[in-house]
Amino acid sequence: MNLMLLFASLAAILAVAGLVWLLQLGENRIGDVADAARIAEEQIAGFESGPVLMSGDGEAALIEGTDGRIVLLKRHGAHCAGRVLAKPLRAQRCSGGWKVETGDPRFGHVSLSLSKQDEDKLLTMM
Repeated sequence: MNLMLLFASLAAILAVAGLVWLLQLGENRIGDVADAARIAEEQIAGFESGPVLMSGDGEAALIEGTDGRIVLLKRHGAHCAGRVLAKPLRAQRCSGGWKVETGDPRFGHVSLSLSKQDEDKLLTMM
């Protein structure tokens, strides 16, 4: 009887895990440039996105607004968190790409792995 209950429990756990994987419920990467722009506009009141610099791993994005404000997005649990950064932008090259300082100790710094073209855009934002 106990062995049957054990197998039934394991089957139920595997079924739920398969359903979560199938529906991609745990996926919280920033999908693409349009997704990053939409998230920034939803999180920051009155923000209209302009050029977007996406990290290659989908973990973070840097969005320049039409009004000159810069929003930094990063994955945070099942959602994305965003902050408006003060100018001049403080970023430094590190081994994995670029480290952007937010000035907010609770938010921390954010690492971006950028393409060469996006690195050039980042340098113009600084």
